[in-house]
Amino acid sequence: MNIKIVDYGICKAVGETKKDIEPGSTTGYFLHSDDMEFLERTDVISPKLGLSFGISYEFEQDLEEVELIDFVCRIKHPKLVNSVSKEQFVECIEEKDAYTDELGNDFYTFEFDWEMQLGEWIFEIIYEAKIMCSHTFTLRE
Repeated sequence: MNIKIVDYGICKAVGETKKDIEPGSTTGYFLHSDDMEFLERTDVISPKLGLSFGISYEFEQDLEEVELIDFVCRIKHPKLVNSVSKEQFVECIEEKDAYTDELGNDFYTFEFDWEMQLGEWIFEIIYEAKIMCSHTFTLRE
């Protein structure tokens, strides 16, 4: 099985965006959207409040019947310090389950000033403890 990146860059949520409470995350929740629209394919991001960036990916399975897949989306980033909880983070990990051959998305949206740290942000899709694909963004002014 392979997982490949289909698109990347600056994006925006399409449809409803939900907050799923996740205590171990930078903000205490993950944002999920029905779909994503990619507005600009770029590796260089100038951070600003409200901006979303990320990747879309798809699974390539060689099976006659589509298999449900459990995997992990990880974003490695410069140190973020939550201004309320004072917790420090260098990565964001989200476990996903029961995916098939549909297009998936992983994105980050800047909602707070303290999130906008310059440097490398690396999006990874991990399956069975192996990094299957990754994409690096450089955040700079």
